[in-house]
Order: sequence, then C-alpha cells, then structure tokens
Amino acid sequence: MMKVFTLRALAIVCCLQAPALVLKAQQLINQRQITLLEQAKRPNDLWPRGDGHILIAEPGSPLAQKGYEEPGGSFSPGPGSFGVTIWVMDKNKKLIATSDNIPMDKIKQAYVFKANNSIPSVETITPYYTCTWTYVEAGRWEFDFKNNGQEDYTYHIVTRSVGPAGGPLTTATWEGDRLLLNRRYIITLTTQPKQVLVGNEAAGELQKDIPVQPTVTNADGWAFARLNMGNVPFSLKINDTKPQFNSPLPYTRTTQGFGMQLPDKAFEHSLQAQISNLMMGYIGKQTGPGEPINYPLAWERDGAYSLVAMAKSGHLETARELSKYFAENDFFGGFGAEGDAPGSAINALIEVAYLINEPSYYQYVWPHIKRKLKLIDEMRNAKTEIYKDFIGPLAPHIEHDVKRRQLIARPFTEGLIVGTMDNHFPVLYINAISYRGLVQASRLAKKFGETALADSCLQKAAAVKEAWQAGFGKDKYENERNFMISVWPSWITNKDNALFQKKIEDKHVEEWGNGDEPKARPLWTYFQAAEAHQWLYLDRTDRVWQTLHYFWNNQCAPGLYTYWEGDGEENTFRQWENYRGWLKPKYITPHYWTASEMLLLQLDMLVYVNEAKGDDFEFVVGAGVPAAWLKEGMSIKNFHTKAGNVSWEYKKNVLNVTIEGAAKKYAVRPGVAFVNAKTKLNLSYK
Repeated sequence: MMKVFTLRALAIVCCLQAPALVLKAQQLINQRQITLLEQAKRPNDLWPRGDGHILIAEPGSPLAQKGYEEPGGSFSPGPGSFGVTIWVMDKNKKLIATSDNIPMDKIKQAYVFKANNSIPSVETITPYYTCTWTYVEAGRWEFDFKNNGQEDYTYHIVTRSVGPAGGPLTTATWEGDRLLLNRRYIITLTTQPKQVLVGNEAAGELQKDIPVQPTVTNADGWAFARLNMGNVPFSLKINDTKPQFNSPLPYTRTTQGFGMQLPDKAFEHSLQAQISNLMMGYIGKQTGPGEPINYPLAWERDGAYSLVAMAKSGHLETARELSKYFAENDFFGGFGAEGDAPGSAINALIEVAYLINEPSYYQYVWPHIKRKLKLIDEMRNAKTEIYKDFIGPLAPHIEHDVKRRQLIARPFTEGLIVGTMDNHFPVLYINAISYRGLVQASRLAKKFGETALADSCLQKAAAVKEAWQAGFGKDKYENERNFMISVWPSWITNKDNALFQKKIEDKHVEEWGNGDEPKARPLWTYFQAAEAHQWLYLDRTDRVWQTLHYFWNNQCAPGLYTYWEGDGEENTFRQWENYRGWLKPKYITPHYWTASEMLLLQLDMLVYVNEAKGDDFEFVVGAGVPAAWLKEGMSIKNFHTKAGNVSWEYKKNVLNVTIEGAAKKYAVRPGVAFVNAKTKLNLSYK
C-alpha cells in the first residue's frame, strides 16, 4: 500500500535519511507556524497579546512603514520588524506584569495630538506606568515612559522577535550607547540603562540573568535584548535605516475640519478617532476595507463609505485623491464584480463632488458617472445573466471561481435588479443603492444642462422605488441588509413608511430584546452601525445612543474606538502568516467600513440634510443630541454639507443656527431633544 506523506513529514524523513540535503524545518513552514511551535516548546515564556491592535502611521504610507500597537504599549515599527514590550519587575527581580498581559480593563488609551504633529500619538495608562508612542516621520518613532509612582519596581524594555507585527530577529548588538537590531534598526535612549542583556530566547535565556555580552546572533530569528531602565522617566527613539517613501496622499490633519464643543467628550473622542483610524489605514491613494495586512486591497463597497466620510468630515483634498480610483474603475473588491458597485460609486462620487464644489472636479467626474449609469441600465434591462471584468485580487477562498465572481446580475424581474453582493443576491439592497445612484446622477445632469438625462434618471428612480416598495416585506426579499440602507443613505423610503418602522422594530426586539446590548455578539459590526443611522432618520435618538454605548463599551482597543469584523480571519489573504504576531486572531480589527459608518452616523447626529422630499432639502440640526446635553452649552462651527455650511450654538434653551452658502433658504428643523424642550430657534442665512 502506498504511503502518503505530508510535506512536513517528508521533510523530516529527508532530514533523517540524507544529512547532506538537510533543510531546516523553518524553511518549510511560515512564520506563524514557527512561532506557535516555539510557543508550545516554551509555554512559560511571555508572548504577544494578539488582540486589539491599531495602526500608528502616516495616511497613504506604504504598509512596510506602518507601526502596530497593542493595548498595554507593545509595539512593532513595521510588519515583520520586531516587538517592543514593557516588563515590570519587583525589587526581588520577580516579574509582576508585562504590556502583553495587563488585563484590558486595567488599561486606558487615548489618541493625543502633539504640537506640530498631525498624526496622533497613542498614550497608554496602566496601574504601573504611563507611556506614549509617537510617529515622528517615516521610519522614526519615539517612546516616552514614566512609572506611576512605584518606587520598588524596575522597568525593562524588551526587544525581541515576537510583537504586534514581529518578525525574525537575527542579531541584537549593544554598542554602549545604542542598540542595533537586524543591522537595520537603531534604538537610542535618553537615559543609560542600568544593564543590557542580549541573548537567544529559544535557548531559554529570555527571563534569566545571563552573562553580559555585546552581541548575539541567531539564524532562526530568536535574538533578544533586555534593557533594565530602573524606575526613572526616559524616552526611546527607533530609527529604521532602510530608505523610506513619501506618502502620495494629501492630508493636513487627522481630526475633523470643523469646530466642535460638546458636553460629552466620549462623543468627541469617538468621532475624532474614526477619522484617525481611517486615515492611518490608507495605503497610497487607496482605501481598504479593514486592517491592511488582512485586507491588502481596495474594496468598492467599504471604500465608498470611507470616501464619503472623508469628505463630510472636512478632508476634501484627501477625498479628491481617493475618489479617482472609484471614478476610473467600476468593479473591484475581494468578491469580484458586484451589482451594487455602480450605484454605490455614483452616490459617493457625487457626494464628494458637491462637497468640493469646483467646476473642474464636476467636469472630471461626469463622464465616469455616465459610464456607470449605463451599467445600471444594463442590469435594469437584463434578460440573461450579466458578467463584468473586475480589477484586483479575489479573496483566496473563492479565487478558484472566477466566472461566478464576474456575475453582477441575473435577469430583471418584478421591476427589480437581481444583483450580486456579499456572495448572494440581496435584491432590495441592490435596488436601494441603484436608486440612490440614479437620483444623485439626475442632480449632476441638471448642473450640466442635460435635462433629458436628468428626467430619465428620475423616471427610472421612480420605477425602482415603486418596485422596491412593492417588494419590501415579501419573504423572498427578506435580508438583514435591507435595514442598513433603506432610509440612509438611499432615501428610498422615510419615517412615514409604517411597514418599514414595524419591520425594523421587530428586528431590533428579536436581536436586542429589552436589554441594552444584542443578545449575541454581532459579527458584522457595520450592520449595527448602519442600522443606528436608520434610527437617527426615524427620530429614535434612544436607539441611536443604545447602539453607540454598546460599541463604546465593547471596543477592541480601549479608548481608541476600534471595532471588529467576523470570527477569526474573515476573508483572509493569509498575509499575517508571514509575521510573528497576531497569532490566533479572534476577528479583524480595525474594520474600516465600521469606522466609516460610525463616523458618518456621528456627523449626521450633529447636522444632516434631509432628502425625503428630493431636492427640497431640509437641514436637521442636532438630531442626535440627547436631552441630558441640554443642561450645558454646546456648539458646532462651519460644518460643511452639500447644501451649505451650518454653524449652530445652544445655550440656555436657545438654539442659534447660521446657514452660509445655501442655494436658497432651505428649512431648518431642530432635533427631537430641542423640540421636546421647546427650545427657541434663531435662524439666519448668509
């Protein structure tokens, strides 16, 4: 009987039988497997947290230049570099805690903006120390440290192979006043260490007092250095000597572009954090769906939300450059060509166009809008299946099925596009976003004087809306995605739709019961965030805040407002297997569709443009303001919308609203809390 060998078993046999041809096992398995095997050999050693990581990086920088940080302050200055860990030891040299094992609920984190640095630093406060990681410039990082009053503890900085995004560390050399790692990274300190130990952790030396030596080399990548810093404050600098690349993406800051003074600082911090999280994840001039090692690609649907979020938060030049990929390409993403892409891209591009409001940009984007309109027409006239080419890679688990990934729609039926999305056919979602694309395109057509095209778009949109309303509530069209798009952002229905209100209420009760959190931890957090947006437009502020508080109480990185997708490595491209970090993923984080949804929700809680009556806009001011805020003053200054700039100020039950640059005197409606408090409204137009 023929024996079947695995590759690893065959390697072992070869090693035993042919010493001259021996290959190290590490040449046949990936870095994750190497690390997990080493962890099994040394279960009593210390290993990365592998949870809650975030990026600290320049917007648009290459992946290789993005730093990864985990709660507690552990850090890697780039994927495949090394890990920096903080150890806390008592006077008897007993290990008390490390930055990798301090419980999450004992850690406080925050983004802080240092003078002249548009990229946020990450400050971490633990029971033992406070530390801050700062991006200085490409390839340069700074770490500031102080203990929290414990005089009997000593603090060690440990640099080793494993970390938030670690890699093999083959050499560590202490040169008397600096540490050289992998003959590439130079670490300098403001305070001379009391002792520096370099060694081989695979030999069991990591936690031992070993003989002092200046350098160590380990071909398998398990060199380490342990720096005893005593208990005094110090700073550390990392310099990556490899040539660095400038970001091609324009940006000025990573916070909102409008003034904001609100009673709830958590709301402010959450809004600012979503902007920073999104921007630091951009690579080149591309958006990504989530943390970029797991998702090394652009994905139209997720990216469209990110694009609009940039523009609405005031980052117009950043949005302009990001938008080109959406304009010039029709189908891209890990699932290939999908039926929601034309309507999604049209909506995003026209939102950006109206916010930028420059003739040259309108001229640039208009031919691309018309091309994408033809794709919607093609799906609306489909008598057979429609297939389209796409650009970019497919998610590896479906890359064998290229023909299916080109399918965007089946034959048109019951007045509805039967389009693809998320590997199936959520018909009402596809038609809602297509409706939105048609309505948006009609507005731009009017601007160019193409009246016939504008009228045609509106006629088609009306037909889609009629068919959508007839289909909503039918069993064959039931899909949870119906409740993440129907009012916001599509406006295919509104708060006057009693059936929609009943269905979304039934869904909420089924998933949440009477509690303040879902009965089960949601896998697709962007669904919950988008559903909260529907509640905002339905004037159910209580449900909006219920969702916000759930997310704030369940952050992946405490204080940095990052959230998750899935259970494990969703749609993995298997890139994390090349690194010695993120060894047993529980989910994808940060997720940028969720960040975009959360940011867009919070922006609309401050000001949104009601489009329930088409082009007869209405400004809704403070729709998300809760009654508790009315005890204090608050203000929003120069909030940019597609219909004009809005500033508002509330004090002592008087709401002063100023509208600038609007095409006409659109109506203004205060949010529910203001109405219930009978707040006086003073309105001025400029």
